[in-house]
Amino acid sequence: MSLDVSVRRLGEGESVVEAFEEGVKVSWLYLLDLKLHYGSSFIRAGGVAGVYTPREFRGRGYSASTLSYTIRHMKKLGYPLSALFGIQEYYHRFGFATFMGEHTVTVHLRNASRVRGEEFDVEVSEDPAFQSRRIAEIYERVNAAWPGARVRPPGEWRGFRKGVAWEHSAKPLLLKASGEVVAYAAVERWPSPEEFLVAEVGAVDHNPRLYRALLQSFYSIALEERKSHITVHVPPDHPFADVAKVYGATLTSSYSWSGGGMARVISLEKALEQIAPELERRSRGLDGDLTLEVEGEAVTIRVRDGSVKVEEGSSSVNLVKLGPGDAAQLILGYRDPFELLSSVEARGQVGLCAALFPKSTPYVWQPDRW
Repeated sequence: MSLDVSVRRLGEGESVVEAFEEGVKVSWLYLLDLKLHYGSSFIRAGGVAGVYTPREFRGRGYSASTLSYTIRHMKKLGYPLSALFGIQEYYHRFGFATFMGEHTVTVHLRNASRVRGEEFDVEVSEDPAFQSRRIAEIYERVNAAWPGARVRPPGEWRGFRKGVAWEHSAKPLLLKASGEVVAYAAVERWPSPEEFLVAEVGAVDHNPRLYRALLQSFYSIALEERKSHITVHVPPDHPFADVAKVYGATLTSSYSWSGGGMARVISLEKALEQIAPELERRSRGLDGDLTLEVEGEAVTIRVRDGSVKVEEGSSSVNLVKLGPGDAAQLILGYRDPFELLSSVEARGQVGLCAALFPKSTPYVWQPDRW
């Protein structure tokens, strides 16, 4: 197989990686420049999207070659991580591992009818970019708690380009107080006939009163449209889920072994450097050294009571060796660190690893997926 793979820039933050055989394009994918929340830090990631090989060229390894080339290209560019939303049981071959689950809260209309909240003005727009600056402002203030949530710069973010389905954008539903937007939801345009489906919710300061009012507005619309239940895509540790549980709700979480939201470390040193401010916050009162090793790249973390230094090389007796997917799961908090450490090569006193990388709920909201 004589394959020519190249990268072509499409615009700011987006490129296409294309594979040609004898001048014919046989496979391609898109590479997106992503900025993700990580507590008090941010981390850059190469987003892999739109992986495709025409049917007549499948089964010849073209997609695998294109993806392998892309991983090498991301290493050259200095990406700390790569992430994608992929099909089942394929991308683990390239070092990717699941980094997030799928979560929903379902409330039947009978239960939602019990909600009694404050009255706010409700507005639903057909324009997915309606009030996008204000929505982005609220979003940015309340989403640092979920590692992996995409950054939405107010003034640059262009609204809900998708809902739960990939085929169409979501409709903004807004709650207003004195004319100002105080809470929002991304409402699916064409859900099933029985379901009022919401792809995202957010409210100023995660105020429970506002989430209660959002649920009440969902009920009013769902009742008018003769729906039987309300389903909201939201992580289980989100304040909206706490509000919904009071009235009777079903919380569902599912986790793929290999599929859905997946990530891998590309450069361990750069990943740790970018999240150092958050690691410093977590390391107050701690002291010690830890070496992490991924695909032969060793990096030592030196912790001194809130001070964190990231150094190239292995210089600690405390060592943890990880695969690139394991490392992404650890850094993003997907796996309990003690569970993960029990399944990999670890030497010395590695308790510092658990303190620096506690279990969390990494999550990317449905409208931000790529």
